[in-house]
Amino acid sequence: MLRLIQNEKGVLLPASILLLLFVSLSILSVSAAYQSKYRTYDSLELNNINATIKRIEIFNANKK
Repeated sequence: MLRLIQNEKGVLLPASILLLLFVSLSILSVSAAYQSKYRTYDSLELNNINATIKRIEIFNANKK
């Protein structure tokens, strides 16, 4: 097994490049998914804050 992975055969560099590519793509996909979820939660929070402000304004307008 060790003979196949020796540097003289030229397998180590392509294998390391493939591993680096796989790890990089995995990290990028996880960060993209996290960013998408964060944007969704952020927009929901802003919508809820705006809805709360509108309800308070309506309540204060009816109170007067």
